[in-house]
Amino acid sequence: MKPLLSIFYSPIRVWRCLKAWQQVILALILGALFGLVFKGSAEFLKPLGDLFINGINMIVMPLVFIAIVSAITSVGDGNKMRRVGLRAIIVYAITMMLAAMIGIGVAVLVEPGLGLAHAHSLQQAPELQHIKWQSFVSNLIPANPLRAFVDGNILQVIVFAALLGVALRQAGEKAAPVINFFQAFTHVVFRLAGLIISFAPYGVFALSAWVFSQFGLSVLWSLIKLIFVVYLACLLHMAIVYGGGLRLIGIKPFAFFKKIRYPLSIAYTTSSSAATLPVSIEATATELKVPREIAQFLLPLGANFNLNGLSIYVSAATVFAANFYGVHLHIADYVTLVLTIVLTAMGAAGVPGSGVIVMGAVMSSLGLPLGAIPLVVGVDRLNDMMQTMTNVAGDIFATTVIAKQEQERESDFVNVNSPGVSN
Repeated sequence: MKPLLSIFYSPIRVWRCLKAWQQVILALILGALFGLVFKGSAEFLKPLGDLFINGINMIVMPLVFIAIVSAITSVGDGNKMRRVGLRAIIVYAITMMLAAMIGIGVAVLVEPGLGLAHAHSLQQAPELQHIKWQSFVSNLIPANPLRAFVDGNILQVIVFAALLGVALRQAGEKAAPVINFFQAFTHVVFRLAGLIISFAPYGVFALSAWVFSQFGLSVLWSLIKLIFVVYLACLLHMAIVYGGGLRLIGIKPFAFFKKIRYPLSIAYTTSSSAATLPVSIEATATELKVPREIAQFLLPLGANFNLNGLSIYVSAATVFAANFYGVHLHIADYVTLVLTIVLTAMGAAGVPGSGVIVMGAVMSSLGLPLGAIPLVVGVDRLNDMMQTMTNVAGDIFATTVIAKQEQERESDFVNVNSPGVSN
């Protein structure tokens, strides 16, 4: 009897000995194998994955709101916070432009979309909501903050949190009880987020099993090439742009990515920058030694404005659509493509289905039909995983670079070159 029990308990002991990021990766692999073996029979696991996603959605708004208010009220120098925010926007714009250029370059070389049937044989894409800058600017400040929370308008929540944080700072000593409440509530919200994230391996297993059960490996070669372009461009971007930037400030890229491997694994498997925020902030503050108030301010900001992975994805999808319709893009078209991607991606951040909205806006800016979008959306999940990981890596990269520039560190700040790495 004891040998049988030991056989049963051994895998459990091994599982518990694994680090959190190892459990997530193993869950993804096991889920994929389960979905492929029991193709079409993994539907019963989807509610388990939905439960995990619902938990993520539950925590997103309070997490972002509390993190930003707490960050602004924690920083002693208001001018410093404004300077940090301005530098962050500049870094975001530059890295997104480079991301779009790399995505275009790889897509031009690989040529996804060539050889597919023409659009007249496809169902027309649904009408898309194009981004209008006038309404975007006028809707930045919520007329009803509670509605912004209910509707999931992350940009309005960020603006409201920033204004409230500034007001609390300006109120002086009379606002101390409220500030102390937000500081204490921050710990509660992050503990709640930690409980939800601890469920990640099981939610990831269920989601990956369902996805692979539905789609399997029977994807059109042109779509496989598109996936290859997105993955290769994201890896090149992280190696060249992030790696090069880190070396310029004296940080070894390999050590940096090793420090943030857990946030990257969560980002890849959940396809959610918001879900990764708690572990991203924790890794940035504890592993990279970035001041926590800077991490709590910049990482939520980056999650909504610093979309390097989306820039790569949209640029590759646009080249895919151009090849699909036999449209030859010129240098001026590529310049327009890069600028449009940066502006629309930053403007569409936090909008549900923002990837599709940005695709529609960018393709329309070049005069391309939108009939290729349903094909691209068909493999959106696989691309979304890689682009989200690239987004999160870019957020942590930008936060680290800006914090280093601000010299907001102790003697061991951003000491990622040390041999000791904790989980």
